[in-house]
Amino acid sequence: MMRTLSNVLISVLITAWFVTIAVISIQNITPVSLNFLTFSSVEIPFGVLLTFGVGVGLLIGAMLPLVTRR
Repeated sequence: MMRTLSNVLISVLITAWFVTIAVISIQNITPVSLNFLTFSSVEIPFGVLLTFGVGVGLLIGAMLPLVTRR
């Protein structure tokens, strides 16, 4: 019972996060360019950049327990 409730809660939180990212992505189509040290990226919409950042963060967060497992 408790495991099912925690799975539902996690699913709801992830879904809410994806909906929030989708709304922000649709509303922010202003092109931005990333600058890091001397490197500069092409101009891409802010929503695409935000979605890419969230996706990379989710992948790293999913792989982190595998790396830190003892």
